Amino acid sequence: MRLLIHSGFHKTGTTSLQYGLQHNRKLLAPHIRIVLFNDIAPVVNAARDFSADCSADKLRRFCMRLHKYLKTLDADDPRPVVISSEDLCGHMPGREGLTSYTAAPILMRALTMTTLETLGPDTDLRVMLSLRAPESWLKSCYAQHLRVIRMTDPWEVYQQAYTDSADLSAIADRVEAQIGDVPLIRAPLEDSKSQPLGPMSPLLEALDLPSDVLANLKPSAQANPKDPKELQDLYLEANQSDMSNKDVRDAKVAARRIWMENCFPA
Repeated sequence: MRLLIHSGFHKTGTTSLQYGLQHNRKLLAPHIRIVLFNDIAPVVNAARDFSADCSADKLRRFCMRLHKYLKTLDADDPRPVVISSEDLCGHMPGREGLTSYTAAPILMRALTMTTLETLGPDTDLRVMLSLRAPESWLKSCYAQHLRVIRMTDPWEVYQQAYTDSADLSAIADRVEAQIGDVPLIRAPLEDSKSQPLGPMSPLLEALDLPSDVLANLKPSAQANPKDPKELQDLYLEANQSDMSNKDVRDAKVAARRIWMENCFPA
């Protein structure tokens, strides 16, 4: 069985890649089996849980859930399996008090070992990590945190606190050191976003799909882009206020709706 596991990182075009797979699922179905978050939610949730404290019990739970899912795959189906979820590397730094991807190398070692033990040592297994330049990645993460959680740090404080987490290439090096002979595919967003199929391109190239199939696929539009500076400033002001969490969420939703209406009037 051939397995390509795209396991990270956050804010590197992963959502665009996954939207692209979903939008082209019908065309891709004869050639690959697509597995996204909703298909393996228990496994992904276990990976995130482990990343919060890296306990041995939570790592065992992750391995057990992964083993259980892998056993459901039809070994007689010749199509490669593509699994894509950036949360397989754990929570994004900035969530659950995390300031780095400390858990990612541990999770990837457990993931590859469990996969080969479950499906057999002859399994053609590869891991793919999407990467991004440090400053661009940090700015994208910061904008996401401002909108989604109650991040109260101004940019300068956040940048200093999370600088180490932004060296995704170094984290990929640590992952590669942990997964042994399993090949690691590195896909910098700066390269893939200029290709015809965007962030999907390096993944599909690794699967050796027929050229006529690739020619008929449609790239998805950029997904989950960061909000403009003016909105980020409004989010930060709301996050730093003494309002309740619910009122902060409502204020951010309202600010974004008003901004959208002004930018794209009916």
